[in-house]
Amino acid sequence: MNRFRAVAGAIALGGLMACATAPAPERPSPAMADAAPVAAAPAPSPAPVQVPEAVAPAPAAAMPEAVEQHVAAPAPAPAPVPVPVPVKPAPARKPPPPKPVAKPAPPKADAKPVAIGSSVSGRLELVAGSAGAVMPGELADGLVYFLPKAGAPKPKPGTFTIDTRSKGFSPALLVVPQGSTVRFPNRDTILHNVFSRTPGSTFDFGHYGPGESKQYVFNKPGLVIVNCNVHHNMRADVVVLSTPYYTRPDRNGRYTLAGLPAGPGTLVFWHPRAQAQSVAVAMPVAAPVTRRMTAIRPARREH
Repeated sequence: MNRFRAVAGAIALGGLMACATAPAPERPSPAMADAAPVAAAPAPSPAPVQVPEAVAPAPAAAMPEAVEQHVAAPAPAPAPVPVPVPVKPAPARKPPPPKPVAKPAPPKADAKPVAIGSSVSGRLELVAGSAGAVMPGELADGLVYFLPKAGAPKPKPGTFTIDTRSKGFSPALLVVPQGSTVRFPNRDTILHNVFSRTPGSTFDFGHYGPGESKQYVFNKPGLVIVNCNVHHNMRADVVVLSTPYYTRPDRNGRYTLAGLPAGPGTLVFWHPRAQAQSVAVAMPVAAPVTRRMTAIRPARREH
């Protein structure tokens, strides 16, 4: 019993200590109700504690009543719209380049364009000199040719013939374009030996008999003297020209040289018995051009 009281007293003391800091509860503790009252000094009444009035909470927002909804079955998702993918356009086909038009080759120095139309005429005269008189018809052995200052077109080469006949050359004068071939057939019944010692055009065919023929290509412009080593009086003059503008005078020495290019140039007079002469002219020429030449070489004689 004493033990029980001791416990009750300890509880009461704990309650008093609690009251010192907090207001006494309105309802007694069940443990204390069961315990016997304990005499104790009356404790001073605690000052009333002001308790704020409880503020009623604001009414919650009224929740709307659930509305019954008929939910339709979900529609099938639409097919994805294809996103256009930018396609790089194919490069435009370029038309084939035009075929290059062949441009005419620039004229060569020896083939310049020619303005045809000018002409020159006149007379070649041959007078007797220390080499004797001039025979009738000898003027036809002459030659007149024109060398344009701007250059002449290259003449077309050809094939020509000088016969060895009756111990002579026929013709005794031959004018050929540069690069031409000259044949020397033996038309006699004896041997001949045709040769030349002209610098730049040297050749020697040796002896060859009747019916045989030899030939030579004349590439160097100028006069080439041809002889026969068997018949020493045989002589032929081959004049090789680098211009197509030439002519032969008639028996009286008259000549006309047509189809010449306009402009300055040199007119050359040549004869096997005289010294060649040159005259500077400008085409077209208004007056005839006459040249007098003196015979300084003997006339040809056949063996």
